[in-house]
Amino acid sequence: MQFFTEDLLDNPYPHYAHWRAEAPIWQDSETGAWVLTRHDDVRAVLKDSEAYSSKAMGGDAGPLPLLADDPPRHTQLRGIVNKAFTTRMLKRIEDDVSVIASDLVDAIPEGRSIDIVQALTTPLPVAVIAQMMGIPVARGDDFKRWSDALTGTLAGASMSEREAEIGEMFAYFLSLIPERRGGQGEDLVSSVVNAEFEGQQLEDAEAVGFCMLLLIAGNETTTNLLGNLLNVLADRPDLYRSLVEHPEQIDQAIEEILRFDGPVQFLRRRLTRPATFHGQSLDVGEVVHVIMGSANRDSAVYDSADEFLLTREKNHHHTFGFGIHFCIGAPLARLEAKLALKHLLHRYPVLQRGDGDNERVASHLLRGFHHLSLRFSKSF
Repeated sequence: MQFFTEDLLDNPYPHYAHWRAEAPIWQDSETGAWVLTRHDDVRAVLKDSEAYSSKAMGGDAGPLPLLADDPPRHTQLRGIVNKAFTTRMLKRIEDDVSVIASDLVDAIPEGRSIDIVQALTTPLPVAVIAQMMGIPVARGDDFKRWSDALTGTLAGASMSEREAEIGEMFAYFLSLIPERRGGQGEDLVSSVVNAEFEGQQLEDAEAVGFCMLLLIAGNETTTNLLGNLLNVLADRPDLYRSLVEHPEQIDQAIEEILRFDGPVQFLRRRLTRPATFHGQSLDVGEVVHVIMGSANRDSAVYDSADEFLLTREKNHHHTFGFGIHFCIGAPLARLEAKLALKHLLHRYPVLQRGDGDNERVASHLLRGFHHLSLRFSKSF
């Protein structure tokens, strides 16, 4: 069997269900990695960072800080960015995020078919992370293109084209370091370049790696989270109406879409000691793919696992990871999605499908939309 197939991109969930029932562990013939799909197996791997190393997360662009680091280095590096994503920081930017979301929603034409990815789900997080990094929002298109190139979701791009975009991104962030080093700025770039690791500041290349990581953490998750949620709501006018009438349910809707159709589907880990799953012995050095998108729909853990329910309680999904590698951008993504929905629901009580084409992101790792055609109205 192979994991990276075309038919998995559109709707992976029937495949996940089959694997959970019939093949809870199997080896991908293309990569040699072992695929784990059951909730308890996924959780066991994610919580044990000693036995399952994150160094397997190094990708085409090379390993990024944190994503491909293990303790104790991960613990020390994480402290740098944790300071930037505190509750206090999010409270400080909440009004700014709300204004950006409100302006974007206000610009959506009533009753006309629009691509919500272009109108809202992409520009919102890009504008927010640009502001947080102290970079002109006019570079927003560059940000999105660079981010897509780094994650492998840049539509139609060859490997050489992706590498060129990543090189351009690296050069841009590198150019910011001299002007931010030693300054008093409170932006994320300044926080990174002036942070100390083991008594020394990060080298330029590592500081750039951090900036690239923050760029991804600051926009990809929100874009895909919002798109996936609006895609579900477009077919469920009852749920959209319920959110219009009960906006206090927005948080539940966000957590449920994170479980039901999450923006990140799997992570890779490399074994540092032997392990056994369902009678299959794995050796040191072998790689496992832990499929959070499957774990989140495991009927052994979740009632009505394949249904989207606003009434779900104890929604302990694994979309943002688990343990020491819990996604640093999770609180920001939740805040942006909540404020975007709040303004959409207040301005437009009616949501319908649009006339344009919908296009999923061509990625097994990230699940979202490149294009999603919707129509928002004040009445039917």
